[in-house]
Amino acid sequence: MVSLSQVPAIRARLRRTYSVEAELVLVALVLLAWQAIRIPLEGNLEVSLAHADSVLGFERALSVDVEGAVIERVSEAGMTPLLTWLYTNIHLPVLFAFLAAVRLYDPARYPRVRTIFALSFVPAVFVIGLYPLAPPRWHTAFGLEPAPTHADLAGTTAVLMHNSTAAAASQHFGFALFVAAVSLWIFPRSRLALAALAYPALVFLVIVGTGNHYVVDCVIGSATFALAALAARYLHGAGPSPSPAPGPGVLGAALGYGLVVWAIVDLNLMNLRSPANLVPAFVLAAGVAGVLIPRMAKEPVAESS
Repeated sequence: MVSLSQVPAIRARLRRTYSVEAELVLVALVLLAWQAIRIPLEGNLEVSLAHADSVLGFERALSVDVEGAVIERVSEAGMTPLLTWLYTNIHLPVLFAFLAAVRLYDPARYPRVRTIFALSFVPAVFVIGLYPLAPPRWHTAFGLEPAPTHADLAGTTAVLMHNSTAAAASQHFGFALFVAAVSLWIFPRSRLALAALAYPALVFLVIVGTGNHYVVDCVIGSATFALAALAARYLHGAGPSPSPAPGPGVLGAALGYGLVVWAIVDLNLMNLRSPANLVPAFVLAAGVAGVLIPRMAKEPVAESS
């Protein structure tokens, strides 16, 4: 139990900032821990499908069961392949680029943002552990794909490294709302903030249109960040003043970090000579250039804490 006398020391540690690369490594470690913790929490297949029926019944009672309509419209428009690609490819690059931008633009307020990000996974772990939920794409109501068997869930290394019944808390949507809310705080009245407001709508279309999440999941994912924000407010105390205006090249450098992550996500690491790695290689080169060029300029990107 933390005593009141320990609070100042804890706040001092939490308010520390590190280099952009170190901060992004911390983000990566949090995400890896999240994936590792989720694996043993995978639930029973029949229970998760029964929970899917319950969630759809609950949404129907509230008249928010829009999954079927969204999936149908996406299919009719021929957008399913594009949204499937976006589901796999945009989440991490946007997250890393955004956190890099906040760290570079406003290092004084970045630690609070980092704390919110990390703490959001705590309630999410409890949700997916206590309420295993099959994704909509397995439900017969949507006709997307048949539910796997127990043998399927335990049959391949890729499946063993993933929790297939963790739909209940959509961190994809939670991250998108997090990006939008923090943008309004850090970059008020900017074009970036206005663009970020559209991001949750895009992510909602992606995750619902591909049959990966329910509407309720988006609400729960958002709630995990709201709880994390309340906890961060207590842990950090009064918010610091905004940092002085940063040097030029902040957004370009942040985009560079995002491109590097995008390339890493797309690379076929099992066969580096694969022709499919040609585009990720160019993206990686562009990302590295985006990071290094501002540092080689006469007025490098500020990284003061």
